Amino acid sequence: MSILLAIVGLGLLIVLHEGGHFLVARLCGMRVERFSIGFGPQLLGFKRWGTTFQIAPIPLGGFVQITGLNPNEEFDKADPYVYPNRPTWMRLATILAGPAANYMTAIVLMLVVLLTFGASRNHKITETVPGKPAAAAGLMGGDVLVRANGRAVGEESPIKEIIAASQGAPVVVEVLRNGKPLSFTVTPEQQKASGAYLIGIHVGGTDPQPLPVASAFKEAVIFPFKATGKILTGLSDMIRGRVDAELSGPIGITKQIAKAADRGWADFLGMIILLSVYLGLFNLLPLPALDGGRALFLGIESVTRRRVNPRIEAAVHTVGFVLLLGVLVIVSFKDIFGKG
Repeated sequence: MSILLAIVGLGLLIVLHEGGHFLVARLCGMRVERFSIGFGPQLLGFKRWGTTFQIAPIPLGGFVQITGLNPNEEFDKADPYVYPNRPTWMRLATILAGPAANYMTAIVLMLVVLLTFGASRNHKITETVPGKPAAAAGLMGGDVLVRANGRAVGEESPIKEIIAASQGAPVVVEVLRNGKPLSFTVTPEQQKASGAYLIGIHVGGTDPQPLPVASAFKEAVIFPFKATGKILTGLSDMIRGRVDAELSGPIGITKQIAKAADRGWADFLGMIILLSVYLGLFNLLPLPALDGGRALFLGIESVTRRRVNPRIEAAVHTVGFVLLLGVLVIVSFKDIFGKG
């Protein structure tokens, strides 16, 4: 059941991404020939509004075939409804609509999660280290951190940063213990090896609590952009060799979604939200065959006032597509036969 739920979840993200392209293309007066989930020959399908909607056998994504979108495609150059003959802003809006749909999906689903299941705050003391300053001052496991030196403890100002900023001076820590506010003065201890100041606590998540509508809406809107920053930081660290590269294809991703589904609806939706951000951001990268690559060519056209040679653009996108497909095949092979 969890595997089926994972497949449905991943398929939904692809449908919404391609649906963004389809909707904006139609609104901009473009002719859309095909809306496909998967690649290859049609397995199931129907035709409506002049578009063939189909499911194909190769589950490596999907595509929307807009007349004239592919640079080497044959089309009626006098037809005002083909992609190349529409205004530049319409073409750019159509290209960016897919990633935008993924970001909107993340926002909507996050709002549902925050209103239904709530948010877990990463500022609950899970345990104190015996003999260290926090335990000596009276802090206990289960205390929820509220403020330290007058600053609210949260994602923007975690307790670790506040302790570090004290440079060893006493820190007034305010907590909730069984709902009762308490205050403790703790003097951080400097570590000999790293020079860092610590008080000897382990911090974990609080019990999730549904948020008020206004707070949930604000956090839902902010989340995809915070997640994007973290993903880009991780990508930068991977390129610089600071962390090992860990790539997964559709099979590996489906396994991870299934594991999240086994843990419950909140974890399942959380995984879908994060994947939606990943999918939107990945397609925005200025790489050939991706939405970002097509947007880059449109940017060049806007600056030079001349369209890039269609044969050159087609060759670049073709090479990019082959390389991406090769990476997907290799990663999928690893997902099937590799460890884990």
